[in-house]
Amino acid sequence: MWFRLVIFTFVVLATEAQMLDRNCFGSEENGTLSDTFLASPVNEEAQAVVYGGERAFSVNLTKALFKKFEKSAIEQNIFISPSSIYHTLMLAYFGAKGKTQSELARGLGFGNLSKSEVLKTYMFDRAYQAVRERTPGLGYVFQHANKLYFEKDLKLNECLRLALADQIELVDFKKSPEKSRVQMNSWVSDVTKGNIKDLIPEGYVDYSTKAALVNAAYFKGQWQSQFKPNQTKYGNFYVKRDQIRMVQYMNQKGSFNYYTSEDLQAHLVELPYEGDHVSMVIILPPFLDDGLQETVRRLTPETLQAAMAEIQSGFYKMDTLNVTIPKFSIRGSLELTEPLANLDISRLFGSDSDLSGFVDNDQPDQIRLESAQHKAFIEVTEEGSEAAAATALIGFRSARPAFHTQFTANHPFLFLIYDKQVDTILFFGVYQHPPTP
Repeated sequence: MWFRLVIFTFVVLATEAQMLDRNCFGSEENGTLSDTFLASPVNEEAQAVVYGGERAFSVNLTKALFKKFEKSAIEQNIFISPSSIYHTLMLAYFGAKGKTQSELARGLGFGNLSKSEVLKTYMFDRAYQAVRERTPGLGYVFQHANKLYFEKDLKLNECLRLALADQIELVDFKKSPEKSRVQMNSWVSDVTKGNIKDLIPEGYVDYSTKAALVNAAYFKGQWQSQFKPNQTKYGNFYVKRDQIRMVQYMNQKGSFNYYTSEDLQAHLVELPYEGDHVSMVIILPPFLDDGLQETVRRLTPETLQAAMAEIQSGFYKMDTLNVTIPKFSIRGSLELTEPLANLDISRLFGSDSDLSGFVDNDQPDQIRLESAQHKAFIEVTEEGSEAAAATALIGFRSARPAFHTQFTANHPFLFLIYDKQVDTILFFGVYQHPPTP
């Protein structure tokens, strides 16, 4: 199976300035980072809050995307990287102030954590990610990188500039907006191994652009137990009971974690990648025309976490399970301002946006965001997965088989790529509408 990159970019324009103290977070208690800030161990409780917030955000964002489909049929597939979007919103949070900051803190699930605690957790997470990227023999490749592009004439908050030094890039938006756009697109293409190109189209930045916040993620992994190409065969995929498409199905018999969730009214199977740190989990609703919508309605951070805990316990492992899933790819673009607004994250964009925390207290410009664009791609094959995505800111009838021997995803289903090391969702998708042959 192949996954291609997710990138989240915020494009920022200039307005009036606001005063800012010469530490990271103004008047916040412990807002100034001391020399011992990184010397002490990360607060495990703060880390748990942030990771919990990321899991909840992933589920809530998926539900928000389904809102417009509550009363009508869904005639498209969905694929996003909640992790990428979450981390880019976190970057915006570090520079946010006032109501923009409060809104992001609620939406990202930071609870009562101070900004300094969130920043420390973020920095330790980046260090962990750097170690993982440089560790050979994991059996998969996962890269996750952030960049903050600022107009070179801006007087930045010195504390944040030092804390995020390797992630800050100064560019000349004012005199060379096209060159800056090409530079950002080139960085995205490099991180995603060429799978996401031209993320930021012509005209998306101009002389008035002050900043862009970009996150790029890339995953490539081979199945721990690969499907054999000679077992791939055509079969029916039931978009609805009376709407059928022909797709290629991959088939294999093996030992897999399998679980039936009464809370979700769905069946789950875990397909691990080599190294067993990352897995694809397929969530299959019952064979009903509204089965997918019903499972999404029942999907909450708590019900998903409970199902994941059960499936990862190994208690429900099937020694012999016949797994049949489509061979597929999904590519698409998504405007995120509407689903984020459904999560009560709206002040981040437009005239209400307050990102003055990114600049020094005598800086005559305020940074704000105008839009949020997301692009993603996934390809699932017999060998494994490669994924990439890009986001720019600018009565339950069980389908459970009687003898638990067959898992056949021949009607709409949810799927996610789960990082078991830190218990977070890297990618989330819905396969429900195969292309017409």
